[in-house]
Amino acid sequence: MKKSWTKNSHQILEQATNLDNYNRWIISIFKQYFGNNILEVGSGLGGLSQYLPRVNITLSDVRTNYLKHLKTRFDYKTVRLNIEKEAPARLINSFDTIFSSNVFEHIDNDELAMKNCYKFLKKKGKFLMLVPARPEIYGSLDKAMGHYRRYTKEELVKKAKQAGFKILKVKYVNFPGYFTWWLRGVMPSKSNSDSILAKMFDTIIVPLLYLEKYLPLPFGQSLILIAQKP
Repeated sequence: MKKSWTKNSHQILEQATNLDNYNRWIISIFKQYFGNNILEVGSGLGGLSQYLPRVNITLSDVRTNYLKHLKTRFDYKTVRLNIEKEAPARLINSFDTIFSSNVFEHIDNDELAMKNCYKFLKKKGKFLMLVPARPEIYGSLDKAMGHYRRYTKEELVKKAKQAGFKILKVKYVNFPGYFTWWLRGVMPSKSNSDSILAKMFDTIIVPLLYLEKYLPLPFGQSLILIAQKP
């Protein structure tokens, strides 16, 4: 089933880019695993890029308009990269960290994309990713965003291992987001109400998410994966 990047997809990305608390929280999850040479896969409008460690960073996207925006906003190196379809020789064995958040659900052949990430990493390099979890809450918002899937923990681990990675950590995160995402998925979508709900979540709920690192969560809106190239 062919998915496409639509006007709705862009509007939702713009909304997410402005959720500063949420974006800071995502980066905080991976803070201890970042190296000194980072490739961000699917940088979009740079909502997360702005909070990455100030090291050697390469931003990437497949869309020309986003790359132009990134070049204007940041001094970082930017590359056009379709991670599902290509593995440019100049990027092979080039990075000690690959970071990707809410990207692989947009990729049809995510297994090949993970294999390409493996190629880009140096030995012992880390693959850090956050993806939507729990297929049972796949709803209208996922469809509007062009998501192929929401991952189960077993599926994510299996695909990462098949790509060659050693799994260091896999964990559910954003427990309250599971319920808010389901609610947004079953409610009629209106841009104004979506924006208000997102801002409320960013202001009220996100500060509580920092407590999750101390708790074993039975499920959550998202999954994080920390993997390593042996």
